[in-house]
Amino acid sequence: MTMTENTAPASSRGGQGAPGLAEDMRRAIDLFADAPGGMIVTAGPEHRIAMLNAAYSAWIEHRDVVGLTVTEAFPNLEELGFQRLLDKVYATGRTQVIRATRTLIQRPDGLPPREAYVNFVLQPIRDASGVVCGIFSQGHDVTKEKLAEQELRASQAQLRAALATTQTILDNSHDVICTLDVQGRFLQVSRQSERMWGYRPDEMVGKSYLDLVHPDDIVATAEHAMQLARGPSSTFMNRYRHRDGSIVPVMWSAVWSRDHQTTFAIGRDMRDHVAAEEKLRQAQKMEVVGRLAGGIAHDFNNLLTVVIGATETLAEALADRSDLAPVADVALEAAQRGAELVSQLMAVSRTQSLAPQTINCNRFLEGLLPMLKRTLGGQIEVWMTPAASDICCLADLTQLTSAMLNLCINARDAMPEGGRLTLGAATAPGDDGPVVFSVADTGEGMSPAVRARALEPFFTTKPEGKGSGLGLSMVCGFAEQSGGRLEIDTAEGAGTTVSVSLPRTRPCAETPRAHAEVADLPCGLRVLLVEDDDQVRGQVRRQLEALGCAVTDCACGHDALDVIAGGVAVDLMMTDINMPGGLNGRQLADHARLLDPALRILFSSGHTEDPVLRTAGRDPRSAFLAKPYRRAELAAKLAGLIGQTA
Repeated sequence: MTMTENTAPASSRGGQGAPGLAEDMRRAIDLFADAPGGMIVTAGPEHRIAMLNAAYSAWIEHRDVVGLTVTEAFPNLEELGFQRLLDKVYATGRTQVIRATRTLIQRPDGLPPREAYVNFVLQPIRDASGVVCGIFSQGHDVTKEKLAEQELRASQAQLRAALATTQTILDNSHDVICTLDVQGRFLQVSRQSERMWGYRPDEMVGKSYLDLVHPDDIVATAEHAMQLARGPSSTFMNRYRHRDGSIVPVMWSAVWSRDHQTTFAIGRDMRDHVAAEEKLRQAQKMEVVGRLAGGIAHDFNNLLTVVIGATETLAEALADRSDLAPVADVALEAAQRGAELVSQLMAVSRTQSLAPQTINCNRFLEGLLPMLKRTLGGQIEVWMTPAASDICCLADLTQLTSAMLNLCINARDAMPEGGRLTLGAATAPGDDGPVVFSVADTGEGMSPAVRARALEPFFTTKPEGKGSGLGLSMVCGFAEQSGGRLEIDTAEGAGTTVSVSLPRTRPCAETPRAHAEVADLPCGLRVLLVEDDDQVRGQVRRQLEALGCAVTDCACGHDALDVIAGGVAVDLMMTDINMPGGLNGRQLADHARLLDPALRILFSSGHTEDPVLRTAGRDPRSAFLAKPYRRAELAAKLAGLIGQTA
């Protein structure tokens, strides 16, 4: 209810009192009635509503509450403690302020109450003697402000959550996410910067990105930054310097914001990618070398078979000629070195034939020591660090010996002024961990550039004529073909340790002797020789005849089958594996066994990766002899094959 005539003070009715005072009272009453804020006056200790203005009446939707107590008019205020505050003001005479209290405004006609937020000021009203006789309450509806504040707080909470999410993304991203100002200084950097460059984010802020760029890439990087400022650009790769001095290739994706005068950039550490690409290139290179080695091995080994056989015969014939015997020996030695080179090529390309066997690692190293001490010279001190207990590996004994000798010779060459070489054997962690052979030297070590190319075929730092560049590549190829790997730990001026991991095996058996005694061949052993190359066939025939064999030779598999089918007595068939004419050595053996199941067969080939090698050792009726070979090796194979099946 708004103020009316009957609510005016008595002094203003009937023209009583001083005219000036009456006019002031009328003006005050008008101001009270028209005030934009809600105003209400209560009387007495029961706080009965005496008057309220239009704003308050509108606020409570014009309900008639004059004459009612506050509790009767606004029962919902009781739970807010409003009644207690009125009592306190009335009792103490002190003003009370209530800020943004939530209020349910009663509505007429049974409508649900309306929620509002109100600021209240409760002031005591005193009579002429100064005693509190009522309370003047002024309310200001701050619902819109309160709701706006709540929305703002909600928005701030959402913003904080979004920032926290963004920070989580930044901190957990595998890429570096950063912003840079116009001068190229870092404004914000994600936590990944410490792994990529070795600097914490707080250390990066304020730095110019050019301070970290590799000197050789500064010009190209600056040009790309200028291009970025002119418009969209593609990804860009450059190199950065890590805190430890190492080089870090980084792939960048960036955008320039003209509005914010800021560059937003994402940088990806490409070290693993570059390493994988390099590994792929190395694998492709090795594949090419393998194809090349496999392609030339057969023909080259055929030629070496002829050369070695013929030279060996000449050396024997010229044994009493002091002027010519050394020439024949030099030729034979050169042919043997050629055969070793082909063998190294096959090892590099992982295509050599392997005959894995159980090897006692400590006894193997002990067997190497006397040979090394004679070979390496007095300037090199040779130490051995054996495994704590007997351990065994599964490997080809001959190739393992060759690999270790290669590593030891490399170590010797790295210590031209002398030093210490340490051989070691150990097991990697785990019950099935591999056996690890190591060769450590105290030499000059390798630079990062040399280490990066150390396993490349034909790469060498030795003077021309002092090395083929196949040593480490051959050892690596042998290790990988055996199911292991090769690792190099080196630093300039700090020596080098090369480790070869090989499959571990148990139980441990004695290492067999490298060379078994060769039994004499039976006199008149009947051999069917099958070889498509005329020169090789002629030379092998001469070698067999020199061993006392009766030889029947054929140029192709079909002719050999005709010989067997014709009833010619044959004790053993020696055949090349790779032959033209539609019938190779493997197929010839299968057909020949149909005619003579007990026929003993010696396979021979310059392709040491031939699948026949994987089955020949398991069949007591067959064996394999790799080209090129000397007469003694041929005799040993024949004797072994005859002895196994006798």
